[in-house]
Amino acid sequence: MLSSRRLPWLLLLSLALLVGCDDDEVPDLAEVEAAATPTPTPVPTPTPLPWVESDVTVKSGQVITSILQEQGLDYGEALTLVNAAADIHDLAKIRAGEALTVRSDRETGALIGVIYPLDRFGERRLVVERGEAGWSASEEARETVAVSVPVAGIVNSSLWGACDKLGLSADTIMGLVGVFEWEIDFNTQIRKGDSFRMLVESVRDAATGEHLRHGRILGAEFTSSGTTFQGFRFEDSEGKVGYFNAEGMSSKKMFLKSPLKFSRISSKFSRKRFHPILKKWRSHNGTDYAAGHGTPVRSIGRGTVSFSGTKGGYGSHVRVKHNGKYSSSYSHLSKRAVKNGQVVDQGQLIGYVGSSGLATGPHLHFEFYVDGKYSDFQRQSFPRTEPISSKEKPAFEAVRDALLPELQAVPPADAAAGGDDDDSANAQPVDADPG
Repeated sequence: MLSSRRLPWLLLLSLALLVGCDDDEVPDLAEVEAAATPTPTPVPTPTPLPWVESDVTVKSGQVITSILQEQGLDYGEALTLVNAAADIHDLAKIRAGEALTVRSDRETGALIGVIYPLDRFGERRLVVERGEAGWSASEEARETVAVSVPVAGIVNSSLWGACDKLGLSADTIMGLVGVFEWEIDFNTQIRKGDSFRMLVESVRDAATGEHLRHGRILGAEFTSSGTTFQGFRFEDSEGKVGYFNAEGMSSKKMFLKSPLKFSRISSKFSRKRFHPILKKWRSHNGTDYAAGHGTPVRSIGRGTVSFSGTKGGYGSHVRVKHNGKYSSSYSHLSKRAVKNGQVVDQGQLIGYVGSSGLATGPHLHFEFYVDGKYSDFQRQSFPRTEPISSKEKPAFEAVRDALLPELQAVPPADAAAGGDDDDSANAQPVDADPG
């Protein structure tokens, strides 16, 4: 059977015969096909840049002028280069372990430029170049693109270890905690086998595709003790950003689950506990969180500071009145960050963990009051804040419907993704309080 590709040429041949062409005048079929085949356009070879780049890591004891001298500059010219950059960044402050990029002329090998990152991800950088008038400096920003990438993990020993093993930065780990910190107490509720998956932005160099850092978490799912929580990032028409579950309910609640983002509970609320300093049995009217000296302490909810000062065995002490029913207090602080009468927002820094007052080691003694009476905060349950408004609901649902299939398509993490390091090993021994 004749191929459909050859039929047009047979028709042409037939037409030639019909009009009385001699055999010599009939074109050869192979010649016709060859003539009709377009000649491929050669792909131009890109012109190489007039320079080559190489990275230089600063060694212990090195200074910028000695590094530049190793690259071929004399001391005077090295000093001129450093002075040219001074208005943007003082290269004399470069430290061991940092890196810079040197540009050398492709033909002569002479140093013609230096590039130094101005942030840890290299999105902003100092560029010093040699021109006809000498050295000049400028600040450049990389053009970047954000690409959604899936991430999944299983907790073997700690959430921090699981995330770190996946190459996630501290900022991204804290971002994941921030999505669910109203739902989950990451100090007490995380168990081996808990899992998470999320869609997070990979911020990349637009020209090379190089991954620079992780950006915003677009959607996340966390399963703890068999219960699964979801959060989808949504920015409303007024520019307010929040995370909401699939039904459009805000992840936020009236109070955070804990005044510390990462810690461990060393002593729970109890009506009878042996006091390690006073050496007698007495009630323990709060929750103790073991944490290192200087760990940030945050207010569990919005309110007004009703006391900020020193209070007997509590040591350095802050109390916040949230409304007519609820109050909270934070004791044994090493330093307070708020004053009497100050209005604080949920999650705002109010002080730092210490061991002031009756304490055998650094920790936070936290108390919660309902109608002025001591109450076990771990047993409290609080409502969510306002859900998505009816006006914003269609826009939210469009975002959710786009993210949900991607999130559910993230494959379950292998158990080996969990971390090997136990973060609780970093917590310092505790513990004594006046409660």
